[in-house]
Amino acid sequence: MEKNYRDLATETYNNLLNREIHINEWAQERLSLAEPLWRFLSVFLEPGSLFNLIIPLAGICSQSLLTHLVYVISLVSGLNSLTKWIYPEMRPLWRLREGFADDVASRPQVALASHELSCETSGGQPCAHSMSFTVLMLVLTSYLLVYCRRNMKWCSISTWRIVACGLILSLVIAMWLSRLYLATEFLHQCILGSYFGMRILNCFEKNMNFLYSRRCIWGIILVALLIGLSVGVYFIKLHFGIDPHWSVRQAFKWCPEPTYMRHEGSPIFLLARDFGNILGISLSLPITKKSSKKSSIWRRCSIIGALELVNYGLRLATPKQYGRFAFLAYEFTRSALHCLALMKLSHILAFKQKIKLK
Repeated sequence: MEKNYRDLATETYNNLLNREIHINEWAQERLSLAEPLWRFLSVFLEPGSLFNLIIPLAGICSQSLLTHLVYVISLVSGLNSLTKWIYPEMRPLWRLREGFADDVASRPQVALASHELSCETSGGQPCAHSMSFTVLMLVLTSYLLVYCRRNMKWCSISTWRIVACGLILSLVIAMWLSRLYLATEFLHQCILGSYFGMRILNCFEKNMNFLYSRRCIWGIILVALLIGLSVGVYFIKLHFGIDPHWSVRQAFKWCPEPTYMRHEGSPIFLLARDFGNILGISLSLPITKKSSKKSSIWRRCSIIGALELVNYGLRLATPKQYGRFAFLAYEFTRSALHCLALMKLSHILAFKQKIKLK
């Protein structure tokens, strides 16, 4: 009986993927005119770009907004990377190529074009782009609604909410279409990514005061536990004969040009980056009202600009030629320092102001 249920679940899952791959084909056939838009969304709104560009730009307006975004998107991205490390699900192009390579199985009647952006080396479930972007839009919109309620009283808040919901839905669907067009995710991976992002954000905001008031040591212990869990998953997979780097090997196997693949997209790199971000947040705890003190936009713009220029230089100087350990340790440290600097930006501004007064 148990075997029958397992076979039924496997058959249902395979049928789902076979049907969804036609959606990717439809997107490539019907939406090719908007290819520059799909590329823009996937390149400039992926989780790494959010931390290095979009979140710092949003943080110019408010330290509380910056703190909120860095904290919640670091958690969302970290959980996403850990999920993909534990269970890396198939991507559309991999499944299509496997179907054509398998002489026993019936070959799919689908044709998908591959792009340089299609050569992802991590698993597909849940979609990191959808997960992080949905959270970003929800947080930005919530702050915008508060601003409109205070400064634009000539328009009712219900009207602003309708506009905001329409804007969020439109942009999130555009992100889904971007991933479908590039054949990097199935539709269910995009939908579940947005759903998980909303659930994590909801849980975060319910417990925001608790998370902001924790001592630094608890955050460091959490990072240590996450690293220990990731290492444990690695050895458990080896013990059961499962390849921990299965997704990377799939990318090497089916990517039309190996030079399209990036070190920055590998599962281990994503874990190092995201755990570094969480460590940077942990070192900034507890977050007090003093950390959210207001300052001039021009002063914030200059300091954030300087921080991001330094961060950009450090990213260019990543030591890829000294082995995997040095590469991951460097990225882990850089991410931690970057997040710590953003979380403690108000203290940096206060210190600069104190020097100026002296």
